[in-house]
Amino acid sequence: MQRSGELVQWNNKGGFGFVRDEAGHDYYVHISKLAPDQGRPRLGDTLNFEIAKGRNGRPAAVNVRVSASAPIAAPTMRDVKRMPDGVSRFKLGLRTGAATIMTLLILWAIGTGQAPVWLGGIYALMGAASALLYRFDKLYALNGSWRVSETNLHVVDLFGGIIGGLSAQEVYRHKTVKPRFVAMTWTIALLHTLGLAALAFGWLGAAVPGF
Repeated sequence: MQRSGELVQWNNKGGFGFVRDEAGHDYYVHISKLAPDQGRPRLGDTLNFEIAKGRNGRPAAVNVRVSASAPIAAPTMRDVKRMPDGVSRFKLGLRTGAATIMTLLILWAIGTGQAPVWLGGIYALMGAASALLYRFDKLYALNGSWRVSETNLHVVDLFGGIIGGLSAQEVYRHKTVKPRFVAMTWTIALLHTLGLAALAFGWLGAAVPGF
């Protein structure tokens, strides 16, 4: 006899949970009892199933099919800032350190007259633009929709957005795992750090008109 109910508990790693029928009875359900063409169910899904005796002798759901999927909740800021797997807080903290060093070098260069004020403005504007792009890309990734290309992220960082880009990577826990992307990010950060250091200590003063 076919029954219908809502999946009220689900352990995705273990592949088991409980489905509650219309009478309020809960039945154990295992991933192996779903039809072969069915993916893993989610909490709130409506399941069609039959009842059979389980391993412990209690009634369990068998011949399970997902008849209606639960709506996917929009990602929250908690999801956006969730720590990615395999990334330590120490590695992320290096990004804040690098962004802080570059910010101090800019302030030092402006304060000592080695750089014009507008240079700080460019870094601030491009940094804000980069941070927004990383934020949107993380939200798009969670929604499974259109993404900001990695090339665009690198271009904005290269042209002054690196401080905001590094900060956004840490705040949003985003783009911190893929080796090629990480390597390019640190290459851009190193170029800006060396350039700002040379500017702050007067090594580029004579070579850059107007500085």
